[in-house]
Amino acid sequence: MTGMKELSLTEMKSVKGGKCNSNYGYYFCCPADTAALQKKVAEYLAVSQDKASKYVQFCYEDCGFN
Repeated sequence: MTGMKELSLTEMKSVKGGKCNSNYGYYFCCPADTAALQKKVAEYLAVSQDKASKYVQFCYEDCGFN
């Protein structure tokens, strides 16, 4: 299918309700819970501050985290 992206097993387990998009310049999927959110933020911080901050923005705006 057009627009589909292959996810790793770890990423598939972290998807919450299947909500994913690339509106923030990176392809993100909603985490299942706060622990998964924190783990992903730490992983993305190791890559870049920009990616981590955009992921947090995505989670709060699109995934309903407060």
